[in-house]
Amino acid sequence: MKNTLYLSILFLASCASNMPSVTTPEIKPTKSDITIEDFKTHIEFLSSDELQGRGAGTEGDKIAVSYIKQRFYDSAPNKGKIEVQEHYVFKDRRQKKDKVLTYNVIGYLVGNDEKLKDEFVVIGGHYDTTANALGKINNGADDNASGTSMVIELFEKFAATNNHKRTLVFMAFGGEELGLLGSKHFVNNPTIDLDKVHLMVNLDMVGRMEENNVQLGGAASAENFSSRLNPFLMEDNVNVIELGEGIFSRSDHYNFYKKDIPVLFFFTGVHEDYHKPSDDSDKINYDGMKSISNMVEGIVEEFANTSDRLVFKSVEQEQTMQTPSRMKVTLGVIPDYSYDGKGVKIESTIDNRPGKTAGMLDGDIVIKIQDLVIVDIYKYMEAFSMIEPSATAEITVLRGEEEVVLNVQF
Repeated sequence: MKNTLYLSILFLASCASNMPSVTTPEIKPTKSDITIEDFKTHIEFLSSDELQGRGAGTEGDKIAVSYIKQRFYDSAPNKGKIEVQEHYVFKDRRQKKDKVLTYNVIGYLVGNDEKLKDEFVVIGGHYDTTANALGKINNGADDNASGTSMVIELFEKFAATNNHKRTLVFMAFGGEELGLLGSKHFVNNPTIDLDKVHLMVNLDMVGRMEENNVQLGGAASAENFSSRLNPFLMEDNVNVIELGEGIFSRSDHYNFYKKDIPVLFFFTGVHEDYHKPSDDSDKINYDGMKSISNMVEGIVEEFANTSDRLVFKSVEQEQTMQTPSRMKVTLGVIPDYSYDGKGVKIESTIDNRPGKTAGMLDGDIVIKIQDLVIVDIYKYMEAFSMIEPSATAEITVLRGEEEVVLNVQF
């Protein structure tokens, strides 16, 4: 932002942990318009090297939380309630090692209707990233500074207009990259009555719109939901398409869905910079973000004000949707999530871990584990849920045109 002044913000009361003072872009007075310039301000700060990837339990995690909370507070100093929910996560979930503290930042805008203000619409997105991989910082501009910035801007918008009968709850989740842990903690330790949540809208990776496409999941999670949504999905130069297969259970809305709450999930898709240090702010499609935020704003306003409640419906996809199995062992590799062929492609192997020790190379495609043919990430995870620690497994990879069999010791 041109001619931007900077100031030091102090983390406000209600969070028990010591939070750092943070140098952030100057916070503007509350306003009722969402601008591309504001998206840039948020994303450039959150995805800067100073935050070192916003990984759970890091100093960058605390800085991000301080920033989000202050943005909420300054948007609604006399209207909203802002709090931080602490929760512990294991960075190594399988071995239950490296227990660290992370957070959910929650902003409440109380509804203006005496009856409906006790019901809720939740708007959320995770603020953490995969942090550091192979010694390099993953700044996570799209994943998920983009969604976090949209949550912040929508909070500011509704704080200014106060056009909502139901109470709006804005959330920035920590620990998503470790297994949707922030949203899981919230639904298991809710600060609101989950039975009165009308709708949850999740914004995850909304910054890389290509060919004017945005994917939408959850449109079948309530009775007659699609027909009610259609008027708000007519944004110029945007094509709303069905969420890609196997994606529905991989972001924070899913924990709300499992509590029988109607959900929507906006997502612009996986790209070549996904979970890589190259996911930087200069690659964000800010015009696309503005279009998505226009749609989300209309949807939130509609369902924050309608007198009738949405009736939850199990998504038909759920019957065939595969929930990830709990893996007992891991190869110690980073899968290439942008790969859409058969098997699981390995983006990077890590020194002194079972995969690389057994001779696995970057670019190998895992096609078979023991006797199980691997067609996708779910079969991959299923296979590792059946292998015991300290066991040896035969893993077949496709290396170029050749099939190579590796004996992997876990």
